[in-house]
Amino acid sequence: MEAPTAPPTTPQRYEHKYADDAVDVLLIGLGSIGTVYAYLLEKSGKVRVTAVARSNYPLYAGEGVTIESQRFGTITNFKPYRVFKSQAEALADGTKYALCVVATKCLPDITPNAKLLEDSIKSGQVGAFVLIQVGEVVAPECGVKLTRHQNGLRVEEDLYAAAPSIPIVSCIGWIAINTNTAGDVVTWKGVEKTGTGLFPVATADKPHSAQQQAALDLWVNLLQAGNGNVVLTDNIDSMRFGKNVWTATWAGMQGLIRTPAACFEPLSEAHHAQIKKYMREIQTLGWKTGLLYEGMVLQPMGLKAESIDQLIEFDFSRFVTEAGRTTAVAHKWSLLLDVENNRPFEVEVIFGSMVRLARQHGIETPLIDFVYTLLSGLQSSIVRSRNPPAEDSKPVKDFP
Repeated sequence: MEAPTAPPTTPQRYEHKYADDAVDVLLIGLGSIGTVYAYLLEKSGKVRVTAVARSNYPLYAGEGVTIESQRFGTITNFKPYRVFKSQAEALADGTKYALCVVATKCLPDITPNAKLLEDSIKSGQVGAFVLIQVGEVVAPECGVKLTRHQNGLRVEEDLYAAAPSIPIVSCIGWIAINTNTAGDVVTWKGVEKTGTGLFPVATADKPHSAQQQAALDLWVNLLQAGNGNVVLTDNIDSMRFGKNVWTATWAGMQGLIRTPAACFEPLSEAHHAQIKKYMREIQTLGWKTGLLYEGMVLQPMGLKAESIDQLIEFDFSRFVTEAGRTTAVAHKWSLLLDVENNRPFEVEVIFGSMVRLARQHGIETPLIDFVYTLLSGLQSSIVRSRNPPAEDSKPVKDFP
């Protein structure tokens, strides 16, 4: 990653500057994470970003936002090249977009990507999709959200099924970021890290095409040209599972107990052993399916995996013991934030995906199944409270 450098000491008003050969990129979702990636792409001078914004459209269509970055200083009046309220509007003039970057949460049980991106898929105007959909961990000790993009496994599947001829670049990232209540100030601390690979993963029988490789190269080159930090992987499924180990463990438990994991520290070793059983089941699934393996480097901390026991002890100490000693409110996952705000969360891609993976390989996962069932009920309650069902409606969701 790029070494930290001293940013400008005075605020800089953002000015659009584009190279003669700049490409057009469509960005769906202009929240805090969408803003950061729009900025990195625009900063390269090689990209004209056309963004689709919803509730904050007036803000970005007007004076733009202020980005307070430890890396780049304070940038005022930032907004992409163009901003629209819908994909249909962004596509109406026939612009060909080299990439469509998706910076929204992945909720296949609510709005599948294929439905979300229907206009872009049908238009024939998009060269490739880049998925950086988001979830975050709130870390009050540093005053920001540590954003983790595209939570869960196999988040690309329904989009790939709907548009198999369009390359998909899948991203996993970490960035410390927050947006104020008004939405006009984005605070960005430290150096972001974006894990990137192609979906589906190449095999000996089906290597990646030249079109897929070109899409990956373009995304990486554009992001790096804007000083973005990229970690390439040839197995995005494996990198995703490595991240999902933590998401499924701590986000799941927080969603059920409604408090961060530091609450477990005062309990006995017998209590801790029960939590570690759940952690072991998740990690065993990864090792048995080959998605976790000895010597694998787990991002973002760069930890080299040696064994299940090593990963369990490292993880438990980091989130329970150490978190409890520093602050009892540290590491609040986005799933808990969603539950607290009565918003749908990523139950299918984080938990349902593991249940389906286990079924495919004939592996018993009773604890994962149980957590998935409880969280599915919670998700159902949230959805029904937001959209009351008809009196004659019946449950249609089947267990994987």
